[in-house]
Amino acid sequence: MDMHEWPYLVKGNKQPLAAGMSTSDEPGIYLAGEFGVRLEDDMYITPDGAKWFTPQSPSLEEPFAKSAQ
Repeated sequence: MDMHEWPYLVKGNKQPLAAGMSTSDEPGIYLAGEFGVRLEDDMYITPDGAKWFTPQSPSLEEPFAKSAQ
């Protein structure tokens, strides 16, 4: 298995995103010999653009978004 499935959002990838695709944004920070943290935000592509599967956090001070009721 590869580390990431396509479409892979990385510099140099020229594959256009199209409706019906899903992908993720996985920013991370790693301190060698200490720890690492990676977030995973999954989205799907619609004819109108990307839609998130999960709500985005409002800020670093409020890291967890409230679910829609």
